[in-house]
Amino acid sequence: MKNHHLNVIASVLLCCLMLLSSTTALLLPSSTQHSAHHSRRHHRASLTSLHATSSVNEDDPRTLIQKGMQSFRNGDVSTSLQYFDKANDSVPDNKLTPYLWQRGISYYYLDKFQEGHEQFSLDVRVNPLDVEEIVWDIACLARMNNGQEIFPVEDQMSLPKG
Repeated sequence: MKNHHLNVIASVLLCCLMLLSSTTALLLPSSTQHSAHHSRRHHRASLTSLHATSSVNEDDPRTLIQKGMQSFRNGDVSTSLQYFDKANDSVPDNKLTPYLWQRGISYYYLDKFQEGHEQFSLDVRVNPLDVEEIVWDIACLARMNNGQEIFPVEDQMSLPKG
């Protein structure tokens, strides 16, 4: 019975992932995202704080993240990852790292599932109620293990190709 419940939960999570993966809406500029969503407000507040302490230029973390999101929307996932990495490197002491959920999605679509898992795990630590990142983390784990060890459901729905 317990196994059946786990299989049902796994199927529901996979359905959620498919819905999330079918769009790049997660990478829209913060002004058009789910403004009522607490974790997104937290991410924006974090970036606003970083923005206030740095000058507005091409190396500003906010600018780099926006360029990364635009590159992703344009289908250039490799370049998006370069922008997210540069944004991360521009902030001392890895203070931005747990908030770069966009980088985790780029990792996923570049088939870098271990790196995606690490990124989403950091995000979930600072935002434990953020279901989207939890689902993306599970997707990375499932793809790392080809779905065999994490979701042993026969005839399971497949994850979208990264």
